[in-house]
Amino acid sequence: MISNLADMLASIVFEGWSWWWVGINQKDQLARAVVTLSVVTVAIFWCKWMFKISRKETVPPLPPGPRGLPLVGYLPFLDANLHRSFAKLAHVHGPIMKLWLGNQLVVILSSSSLVKEVLRDQDITFANRDPPVAALTLTYGGLDLVWSSYGAHWRMLRRCAREMLSPKSLEACYALRRHEVRKAIRRIYNKKIGTPIDIGELMFQTVLDLIMNIMWGGSQDGEESGLGIECRKVAEEVVRLMGKANISDLFPILAPFDIQGVDRRSKKVLLWLNRFFDPIIDKRLKLNEVKGDGTFNTKEGNKDFLQFLLEVMEKKDTQRSTPRTEVKALLLVKFF
Repeated sequence: MISNLADMLASIVFEGWSWWWVGINQKDQLARAVVTLSVVTVAIFWCKWMFKISRKETVPPLPPGPRGLPLVGYLPFLDANLHRSFAKLAHVHGPIMKLWLGNQLVVILSSSSLVKEVLRDQDITFANRDPPVAALTLTYGGLDLVWSSYGAHWRMLRRCAREMLSPKSLEACYALRRHEVRKAIRRIYNKKIGTPIDIGELMFQTVLDLIMNIMWGGSQDGEESGLGIECRKVAEEVVRLMGKANISDLFPILAPFDIQGVDRRSKKVLLWLNRFFDPIIDKRLKLNEVKGDGTFNTKEGNKDFLQFLLEVMEKKDTQRSTPRTEVKALLLVKFF
């Protein structure tokens, strides 16, 4: 019906313009120019109107949601506890709703069935997301498994993660896990009676030793080395930066100014991570060169996570980054 109406309007305009054009005196050049300009202007606005109508018919509508204010969206009406604000809005607008946070349009799901549909059944469709500034900096430009865009690079990262988290790999680490737990119990046993024990610090050091052994066959040099305390501070800073509300994420035009200093703090953490990971990677590469065949195995004969990554990166021709950068991005995810 809309197309028929458009055809009728076009024919009326064309016939009227032809009649007017013939009726005007040949010497009246100004009138001809005015008529021509008017027709062109009407045609442009008509094309824009038709394009807008056709786009509305093809693009599916957005979910329902509350109306916000210009520029800031719904930000002024949200509480500090976002989950409570979203829960209240879900009771009004349903399990799926849209929300403008600054210049960013977000879709909020509050139903387990919808979350399952989006994150599992339709995960490829919803695979790409806008990473926050802190995540983009800490993951070397979004090279890790969480924030990388869907494609060949992401599939390679998933293959690495699946290989190291397979039941076979986890079963191979059983003896190592048991050894670290026994070592933690021994630390407690060797403490003098009445000496206070920081359970949180003890558990963090135990998990840190376990992760380092699984990933590259290393461990802390002892409690007095201070590595566990330093790693814990860095891990806490990473969590704070990733969870901090950043105005640059809501208004990308303000990102170069780094008003809250999130990007600056993230770069400081990244420098520490480079100083931590680079010597480990260099040491492994030298061991591979000394051995000659380019491989390194643990005492049990199993490849650790770092060796597996290095072998994969050597076979992969990457153009967007160096293999070392991708290795560090994956180590960061597994480490923290």
